[in-house]
Amino acid sequence: MKPSILHRTNTKVRSSVNRFSSIFNSMTKARKQLSILVFGICVTGISATLVIQALRNQENAIEFKPERITVPYDIFMDREASISEDQLIPVGKMKGEIDGEFESFYVAVDGRGSIYINRDIEYSEHAYDKTDDWKQISREKLAEYERDLHFIPSQSRGIKR
Repeated sequence: MKPSILHRTNTKVRSSVNRFSSIFNSMTKARKQLSILVFGICVTGISATLVIQALRNQENAIEFKPERITVPYDIFMDREASISEDQLIPVGKMKGEIDGEFESFYVAVDGRGSIYINRDIEYSEHAYDKTDDWKQISREKLAEYERDLHFIPSQSRGIKR
């Protein structure tokens, strides 16, 4: 199976190169020189840009900071949706290093907008049921975590923007 895929790829590459070669060979001498000059300038520019970026001082580099975590009071929530009292809405995961210690936990909210974290989540369909593993935190504590940790939003479930 692999040799046939390799053979087909080789055939396609050869036909593309032959087509490009025939187009290039049909050009006048002046156009060939101009196209080679333009190609060389482009490659030189890209290479110089990469080298300059690599040599620049990294302290001045712009650091990407994700936007603030969105909680129910910050966005429009569908009041018609029935969220049971013991069910949490996943927001995402926060992880990183605080005072030399690695921190990692899941963030969720309930229907009233209270914020909960869980450092040892149960990986099942009942993972976001409100249990003793979920600890309620204040918005101020969440803001502290946002400064120091990386936020990874929930992709599969949770609040949609």
